[in-house]
Amino acid sequence: MSFVLDKIGTLVTLSGAVEKKGRNIRSPDLGIIHDACLVIGGVGRKSKILFSGLRADLPAKFKKLKKISAGGKMVLPGFVDSHTHLVFAGDRSREFEMRLAGKTYQEIAAQGGGIINSVRATREISAAELYKLSHQRVQNFLKQGVTTIEIKTGYGLTFESEKKCLEVIKKLKNTQGTIVSTFLAAHAVPEEFKNRKEEYIREISIIWLPKLQKFCDYVDIFLDEGYFDQHDADILLKVAQELKVPTKIHADELALTGGTQTAIDFESLSADHLLKITDKEIAMLSESEVTATLLPTTAFFLKTDYAPARKLLDRGARVALATDFNPGTSPTQDITLVGILSALEMDMRIEEVIVGLTLNGAYALGLEKKKGALIEGFDSDFFLVEGENPAKLFYEFGSGRAPVKVHSSGEWISGD
Repeated sequence: MSFVLDKIGTLVTLSGAVEKKGRNIRSPDLGIIHDACLVIGGVGRKSKILFSGLRADLPAKFKKLKKISAGGKMVLPGFVDSHTHLVFAGDRSREFEMRLAGKTYQEIAAQGGGIINSVRATREISAAELYKLSHQRVQNFLKQGVTTIEIKTGYGLTFESEKKCLEVIKKLKNTQGTIVSTFLAAHAVPEEFKNRKEEYIREISIIWLPKLQKFCDYVDIFLDEGYFDQHDADILLKVAQELKVPTKIHADELALTGGTQTAIDFESLSADHLLKITDKEIAMLSESEVTATLLPTTAFFLKTDYAPARKLLDRGARVALATDFNPGTSPTQDITLVGILSALEMDMRIEEVIVGLTLNGAYALGLEKKKGALIEGFDSDFFLVEGENPAKLFYEFGSGRAPVKVHSSGEWISGD
């Protein structure tokens, strides 16, 4: 049940980042230890790190445990992808062609494309087929060392379809890795409620959410131009607060519409996207506990300006990074690409990228006490990779650096 992961060449613990609560990160905060070992104890999802440090400092009480050699490889905390729309059906490659021909995201949506396109396909597919698609996507993430995955609904937009998506996520929770669920019925106004947006937001808030509360870990809303506004958010998030369900917000992506302010007012775990924020919102975020979750692959795919990561970081905001994996604006599961774009296009340092993809992703989910670092008491989520410099994770692009082994929830889940 317990073992020592021995002969680790480079162990990236993130001990300093934990102490600094994910802010103002510098290279020493990666807490790198050479010639290290980890002690793992516990069963299944209760598996924890009991010791993290130099091999020479291994406590005597652990020396008789079974030893597994890391073979001199580098060991890092499992990645935390805190923003995905992984449960969906259908294909939107035609919309990609439309954008290449000059159509905007909003114009495509107005013509019946966008989110509503995926809604039609997701409603039509059976729960069994949807689970099969979604399970394969989870496996794709796990093989990259992504051991914690947030999954949103939002492609159902009827009570039964949203419930179907949440039930698929619940089933995924019983497989490998750590899966958490977010209720995002406030993703778009469905065709059945055309021109009746307030009626829809009241129905999902007052009727759907209390019935589906047992399935969801978080509540989210797409607060942006052409979708939902601050008034809508007030209705939904007040109900979420009454039900004690933590909130997250799609904020200020397409236009500056008050998403950041709303996230702060409701003490949401995260404000996500933030492409259009100004110095005012940057200052507000830096003085709050709301995590700024940036999604560079979305900006890349939409050919728009990136979020102001450097300004946020320099002001002391906590910045997380995620894939935003979805069929329309970020059709990628490549966690390495997220890191590369963060470094090259958002001027983030490697240590900031690593913390953004691990500990700060955990902050965006309220899991910062057990995910995203390799120190005593944290969950035993980690991966082994060749090399000794963490920067190599984001140096080779196109094929990425696949982990040799991945460990999560007390088991080895990929590799040899």
